[in-house]
Amino acid sequence: MIAEKDEVLGSWRPAEFWRRRPETALAVAVGAMALAGLVLRLVELGERPLHHDESLDAWYSWKFLEGTYEGYDPVYHGPLRFYLTAGLFWAFGESHATARMVAVLAGVGMIVLPWFLRRLLGPVVTLAAAAVLAFSPIALYMTRLGREDSLMAFITLAMMVVIVRFLDRPRLLLPSLFGFLLAAGFAVKETAFIVVFIFGSFFLALLAEQAAHGAGAREDKAARRAWMLPAGLLPMGAAFAVSARFEWEVFLTLGLYGILLATAVLTSAGPRSIWDLPVVRAARSVPAWGWLAAAAVFLFFFALWFAVFFDRPDGFVGGFTEGITYWRGEQDTNRGSEPWHYYLYTIPLYEYLVCALAVIGGIHVFANPTFAGKFMLWTAVASWLSYSWASERFPWLALHIVVPMAFLAGYGVQVLWQARHRPWTRPAGVILAGLLATTLYASFTANYVNQRDPRELLTQVHTTDDYLSTVHRIEMLNEHSKSIGEGPVTVAVDTAISVPSLWYFRDYEARQWIDRASAPSVSADFILHLPESDILGLVPDSAAHQTTRLPLRDWWAPQFESYHDGWFFGWANWLVDRDVWNPATLSSTDFDLSVSPRALDLEARMAAG
Repeated sequence: MIAEKDEVLGSWRPAEFWRRRPETALAVAVGAMALAGLVLRLVELGERPLHHDESLDAWYSWKFLEGTYEGYDPVYHGPLRFYLTAGLFWAFGESHATARMVAVLAGVGMIVLPWFLRRLLGPVVTLAAAAVLAFSPIALYMTRLGREDSLMAFITLAMMVVIVRFLDRPRLLLPSLFGFLLAAGFAVKETAFIVVFIFGSFFLALLAEQAAHGAGAREDKAARRAWMLPAGLLPMGAAFAVSARFEWEVFLTLGLYGILLATAVLTSAGPRSIWDLPVVRAARSVPAWGWLAAAAVFLFFFALWFAVFFDRPDGFVGGFTEGITYWRGEQDTNRGSEPWHYYLYTIPLYEYLVCALAVIGGIHVFANPTFAGKFMLWTAVASWLSYSWASERFPWLALHIVVPMAFLAGYGVQVLWQARHRPWTRPAGVILAGLLATTLYASFTANYVNQRDPRELLTQVHTTDDYLSTVHRIEMLNEHSKSIGEGPVTVAVDTAISVPSLWYFRDYEARQWIDRASAPSVSADFILHLPESDILGLVPDSAAHQTTRLPLRDWWAPQFESYHDGWFFGWANWLVDRDVWNPATLSSTDFDLSVSPRALDLEARMAAG
């Protein structure tokens, strides 16, 4: 346990300050990393166009601000971040940066959260975990992306902190805080079901371990090895593999695994002895009304957010039924069409240093178990297994795996730090320094050089600069046209490219949506449409329009199963200069921009003026 020294500081040298004021020094170090993390997340935050999903989040947030939000739709996930982003729109205006600010603040919050476990983790693990969450490529990129995953990862980590602190020292208010965070998790994203499964399975495995050791044994000293980890995680991986192979019902898989763990608990101890297990004793230390208050907090905030601040009461039931129905249905969809081993490629290609340190840390936790260590190891492995098993696999979901891995990497750093005086640590230090330098370079490149380059695995079907330039071109000409008294510039947008156009033309006064199947004719100064929509066939003077084909979203399909065509050199070329191993799959979804003679004349006169 860290304790402040009473002696007067002999000097302000860092080593002296850390020795005599360790807790203050740790606070300063974590605070400095949080400040650096905030700056890194704000730099060029608004430069790149909004990603497909970012534009939808921003649009729904704007609709809530305008009073036209229609309530929870599980396709677009929970409503909480719409409320938060709408508040930022109201306070600071609508922009790319404010649309991403919730993700940024959640990312900075994650850097700070390890501080609240400092007495259980120790200073080295605390600092290392905070550093990974601040600077690693995936953590930095995904907390600069205006999706819900940054906020969901923050809420999940906050719940982990509450759980660890409660079982270390039960407090009356902690269950209510957990109830609030759990409601927030469900109000952000349906992956809350996965989080509940991971936490629930851990506690069942922990109960089985404690029952096997005897009710009177101290949890963290009862065994020399944390056998509950392989005993619980290996069957989990096997259950997911069998489920995927034979296409079992998702809840059947989760239920059977839960029954297996519950059977292990009951086999190891009878109902009476279970009552005296350390985890159960910790729960019993809170009076019944404390748990009732926690349930009330959960239900109140769940209703508040899903019922749109009680304006739509039906949203309360829909939050329970529609969310789980949608999540269940998505397991048969496999959106993105990525293989089960997607994260086995994507994460190590960016986080090779974190993965190496996490392996060292995981071995250390198994050999020297503590509750906090076991919980972090379980969460990291179970997250990797669960998100690989769940059919929707995308780069932003990798954040939910990297967050618990940050703590395992911290344990790995601690192992190396404690062995720093051994002969082999000097060459190991040189290797680690090289890996650290290349990781930081990869983080810089992905976030500031290639932040919307499709060759980056973290960038998936991103809106192009050409589309954003088109929007700016229209807005500039519209202002010029009105300033010279010739009225607004009219715009017609194909409904097939409503995303991201819903956001970018949200309050454009002279905009119309067009559909080839229903529109009798089209007349506008600018027409944005998919080539295959044949919208120009509805334009009376289409021959006089200037039509240009531009990329709307560009992408790369890595096709990981084809990596063996280049073996090591394919990966090496990509790591060095982002030279993709299958360039034929670099492509884009295009749109046609048709400009009327009037608009062309206006542009010519504006350029001349």
